[in-house]
Amino acid sequence: MKKVWEVIKKIFCWLGAVFVAIFAVLFIKEMPKQVRHDDMREDDSDEINKKAEAKRKETIERISNADARSICESYGSVCDTISDGKERFRRKCQRAHD
Repeated sequence: MKKVWEVIKKIFCWLGAVFVAIFAVLFIKEMPKQVRHDDMREDDSDEINKKAEAKRKETIERISNADARSICESYGSVCDTISDGKERFRRKCQRAHD
């Protein structure tokens, strides 16, 4: 009787595996087209390019209107480098006077 139960268990395991495989194939086949990236429509890329161009123009305009000091000061390493350069220049000037 134990061997019969083992055979029945194996049969149900195989049937379950086949059922899961069929379900997975059908589920993937029915995925909406928006999720798939391989067939992007041509008008989507045109729209993306237009948005990118608008952002690019906006960024160029924003940068051209900002003064250089505020842009440089937003980067901490730039301020540190500038202060280090000023300090080296002061030391050189002191040596020249000595």
